[in-house]
Amino acid sequence: MKVFSVFGPTRSGKTATIEKIIGELKRRGKRVGSVKNIHFEKFCLDDEGTNTWRHKAAGSEMVVARGLAETDVLVPRQLGIDRILGFFNHEYDYVIVEGVADTILPKVLCAGNLEDLESRLNDLVFMISGCISNQLTEYKGIPVLNGVTAVEKLVDLIEDQVSEVMPFVYGLEQCRGCGSDCRGFVVRTLKKERVREDCVYVKNIVSVMIGQRELKIDSLFERKLKSIIEDFVFRLDSYNPNDEIQITIRKQ
Repeated sequence: MKVFSVFGPTRSGKTATIEKIIGELKRRGKRVGSVKNIHFEKFCLDDEGTNTWRHKAAGSEMVVARGLAETDVLVPRQLGIDRILGFFNHEYDYVIVEGVADTILPKVLCAGNLEDLESRLNDLVFMISGCISNQLTEYKGIPVLNGVTAVEKLVDLIEDQVSEVMPFVYGLEQCRGCGSDCRGFVVRTLKKERVREDCVYVKNIVSVMIGQRELKIDSLFERKLKSIIEDFVFRLDSYNPNDEIQITIRKQ
């Protein structure tokens, strides 16, 4: 699952750009999900007095509203982006995160003017878009592409630059197993100086075989599967944490 962020100030063209990106990715046969960050303290989809609101008021920590045409998951607190990405359960080709700047995800910066660029540009930005793309085609070596008139080139660049999501979207403070911090590692992958598999947390330690075919699993699913299995076998008297674990499910 590949994840990137589109961020920038209000009225810079973020949502319009994302709409075009989603449409083009879908045209290419990709499964796409998205996350919208909302900067409004009183934001709430649920109305006071509804049945789902009553569930929440009674203490339910997650309420699922299942309708005929839509299913909504309501959690009465803000979740981290890493936790939210877990809901997508590695079933999507791309997830686009709008309005979030505090992760180490690769980023598309949407800007309305040069002041926006100067104040928000950072080393994780691999492309610039939004309203500023009506004035510029390049800025400090970074391509500026219009989401309306050049959406194919824009998505070509996304497919080239964005790799599978890293295990920790906020980075780890004390790892440096690759020789740099997590942010620096992602920056170097964008520059094609490193590949995702150089991360010590990405190197496969779990394999899943169906018949003679090995399934490709991403790091988030791998960690979940490893945790579930280890939690189970830990309870067995004969368990040795240094031993390799093999599980086979035979068909009758």
